[in-house]
Amino acid sequence: MGVPQFIASSYRAYAVDFNGNGRRDLFSEPADAIGSVGNYFARHHWRADAPIAQPAQIEGGVDEDLLGGDLKPRHVVADLTQQGVRTERLLAADEPARLLALETRSGPEYWLTLNNFYVITRYNHSPLYAMAVYQLAQAIKAKRR
Repeated sequence: MGVPQFIASSYRAYAVDFNGNGRRDLFSEPADAIGSVGNYFARHHWRADAPIAQPAQIEGGVDEDLLGGDLKPRHVVADLTQQGVRTERLLAADEPARLLALETRSGPEYWLTLNNFYVITRYNHSPLYAMAVYQLAQAIKAKRR
């Protein structure tokens, strides 16, 4: 339904009247659409200012067990670091994380994905969608500086 393309149950659970006009209108009120997506993220435990994903380098071979399973972070950064996963940005050792491999023309590209990345995948279950959302947000943020 509307701009966020909510199904009926998502509309009932997450749509909000963000502009205060007394209606939840996801079709013609951009504030309601954006506020409703924000509400969806908040209800799925989005953490403001928390990291979303970091490019990762792998020292040695990749343990395929680290790549399997669903998109939920099942490890912590310290465990992945012990397995040879490195990122440029320092992350908290106890931060829940998951190693993700995305196929590119030149081979796999590795990412350490965190809770907020997982929240994006609750909205759309594709890791490619979540990565596109993240990278677009980063590009917009960089242009606004």
